Amino acid sequence: GGRLVGTVQATVAGGVAEVAWVVGTAWQGRGYASEAARALVGWLRPRVRTVVAHVHPDHAASAAVARAAG
Repeated sequence: GGRLVGTVQATVAGGVAEVAWVVGTAWQGRGYASEAARALVGWLRPRVRTVVAHVHPDHAASAAVARAAG
């Protein structure tokens, strides 16, 4: 529907990219974060040696997104 549902970002320093994602609560659980994170990591992989996501140990949904992104 052309609506913004969230964002993904990467902070790149040297050969390391730190990635993050945010999805609005109304759109969580629909796979948007996983799809966006996979696309971002896919774009980053040939450009950096390491991709890192910092996930709180109690946040299962974000851990699942990180796993999906590789």
